[in-house]
Amino acid sequence: MKRKNKLPQNFDSKVLAINHIGSKGEGVSYLHTEFNYKEKEYNFFIPFSLPNETIIARPTHFSSEGIRAEIIEIKESSIDRNDPQCRHFFKCGGCTLQHWKFNKYKNWKFKKVSTPVLKLSSNTHVKPIMVSSLKSRRHTKFMAKKIETTTIVGFNEYRTNFITKINECIIIDEQLVKLINNIEKPLNNLLQIGETINIHANLLDNGIDLLIDGLDKVPFNQFTELNETLLQNNVIRFNRKSGDKTTDLVFITTNTSLSNKLFSTTVYPTPGGFLQATIEGENAIINNTISALENINKSKLICELFSGCGTITIPLLLKKYKIHAFEINNETLEAINKVARKHGLSNNVVTKNRNLKKTPLKPEELTKYDAIIIDPPRSGAHLQFSNIATSKVPIVVSISCNINTFIRDSKSLIENNYELKWVQPIDQFLFSSHVEIVGLFEIRKVD
Repeated sequence: MKRKNKLPQNFDSKVLAINHIGSKGEGVSYLHTEFNYKEKEYNFFIPFSLPNETIIARPTHFSSEGIRAEIIEIKESSIDRNDPQCRHFFKCGGCTLQHWKFNKYKNWKFKKVSTPVLKLSSNTHVKPIMVSSLKSRRHTKFMAKKIETTTIVGFNEYRTNFITKINECIIIDEQLVKLINNIEKPLNNLLQIGETINIHANLLDNGIDLLIDGLDKVPFNQFTELNETLLQNNVIRFNRKSGDKTTDLVFITTNTSLSNKLFSTTVYPTPGGFLQATIEGENAIINNTISALENINKSKLICELFSGCGTITIPLLLKKYKIHAFEINNETLEAINKVARKHGLSNNVVTKNRNLKKTPLKPEELTKYDAIIIDPPRSGAHLQFSNIATSKVPIVVSISCNINTFIRDSKSLIENNYELKWVQPIDQFLFSSHVEIVGLFEIRKVD
C-alpha cells in the first residue's frame, strides 16, 4: 500500500463481508461508510480473512488505497478455512495464507499470474503452476534483537518491525530452523540492549553459509562462543558485514559449493548471495529457460542480464551455449569463471561487470545477440526492457519474482512487435503472496 497513517486504538470497529483475496494475500472488503468526515465506499484490507466470511474488524491504518484493519471476531467462517500447520502463524510475517485450503490457495496463485497475463496478451499459454515442497526453502533472512537480558531470534511479525521468536517452521529446511533455535544464547552475550542485527543463511552442499549484518564493533576474540555454536550447527562459513558494506571472513571450514544434481552443475555463491528459494523452483526455472532456447543454434550468442553466480549460466554452458553474462558483483562473476575454467568452457563465456539498473545495455549493444535472458530484482528493469524492445533480438526469456513489474516490463516488448508465447508460474514462496514467473517472448516475423 501507499504511505499509511496509523489510526487511534479506539477507532470504531466495522462489520465487513470479505469479497476476495487481494494481490498481497489479504481479504478485501468494500463498505460505504464515513471516514475522516468523508462518506463514500472504502476498500478494506484484512489479513487472515477469507472470501465469503463475515467479520468484525478494527481499522488500524489509512492510505490512499484504502483502510487496513485487523480481525476482532469471525462472525461467519468460510468452509475453506484451515487450521494453520505452524503455531507461529498469525504472528510470523513469513506466511499469510496457511489458513486457506490448499487447492483454493493454489488456484488463487495461478490466477494471480494468469489474469494479468491474459489481459495483456490473450493468446499466451499459461502453463500449470509448479509448487515447491514443504521444508524445502534453502535460504532465509532472520533477525535478532536484544531486549534487556534476553535476545529474540526469529522473523518480523506481519507488517511490523517486531520480531517473533521462531521455534518451528514448515517452509524452511530443518537445518536452518535448528540454527535459529540455537543461536540465541551466544548472540545475547555479544549484542547491546536495543541492538538489532540481520542474519542471512544459505544452505549449501556441505552446510550453512552465514552472513551477519552487524557485530562489526565486536573484537574477533569475543566470537569464541558464537563460533563454537555455529560449528555445532553445521555452519561452514561465517562472514560479518560492516557499516560500510564490506565483509569480514570470521571462519571457513570447507568447500562452499552448491550443486544441482539434475543438471550436474556446481556454483559458488558469495556470502549472503542470492539463491533461488528452493531446488525445485530452480529446476523449474532452468528447465523452462532451456526449453525456450531449444531452437537456438549452439553457435549463436546469448546475453544473460543479472546473471548472479551462474545458476542459469552454468547449465547452459554445459550444453555448449555461448554466453555473455552481465552482473554488478565481481565476486559472482568470478564464481562463473571459476566453474567455466573447471569444465574447460572459458572460451564459451564472457563475464562483464555492469550496473544494469543505472547503465542498461543499449539497443545497439544488444543487436549482436540471438537471445536474451533477463532475471532482474523485484523492482524489475524498465529501462533495460525498453532497450531490449527496440533491439529486435529474436528471443527474450524473462524471469521475475514480481508479477506487477513483469507485466509492466512485458508491455515494452509487446508494444514493439514481440509476442508472449507462454509463461510458467512457479510457487517457491509457499503460503505467501509472492510467485515466480518465466516467460518466453519471440519477435513476430514480418511477412
